[in-house]
Amino acid sequence: MLKNPNKYEIGKTIVYFIRHGDREHIPDNLGIGLRIPGPGLSSLGIIQAKKVAKEISKIKNQIDSLYCSKMQRAIDTAKIIGKKINKKPKIAPGIEEFNKFLWKRKLYHYKFWKHYLLYRKAIKSFNKILDENKGKVVVIVAHGNVIQSLIFRKLGISFIKAGKFHHGNCNISIARYNNRNLDHVCCFNSTSISHD
Repeated sequence: MLKNPNKYEIGKTIVYFIRHGDREHIPDNLGIGLRIPGPGLSSLGIIQAKKVAKEISKIKNQIDSLYCSKMQRAIDTAKIIGKKINKKPKIAPGIEEFNKFLWKRKLYHYKFWKHYLLYRKAIKSFNKILDENKGKVVVIVAHGNVIQSLIFRKLGISFIKAGKFHHGNCNISIARYNNRNLDHVCCFNSTSISHD
């Protein structure tokens, strides 16, 4: 829990979303980034994960839980963070990557519906995390499209507009939830912690 919550934070759930580090790029293997478990971190990704772990360690005594998707790059990033904050990552099935095809909102195409179902699964999984961690501080290591959907769709922003936001590797976004409702976005896509 936050050490010194202000009046707006009391009883609210604070979520630190972290996108995984840069993944290994495997030539001639189209779509590998969407397959589970997918590739792990590249050497750059390891450096990025260590940097964000150092940032998050500044609030390690306030963090109640650490979650990640079951994709290897998220697991690798979460393990590096977990070492720094003394928390073992919990796998949260359902928050795996889905394709940017969702942002195009081409309802007539089967790919839209395939990824829409993954999006719905991510929302369900995230709501379960919120239900289990009311009033706590949670770190979630996931994927850019997942983070965008969990923040912007909760704000009521359309798929097309949500897809215009870019989320950098190992960047931090902080959001505050009142039960399952998004209450406040403290920062989006930052390289450092701006919330105490």
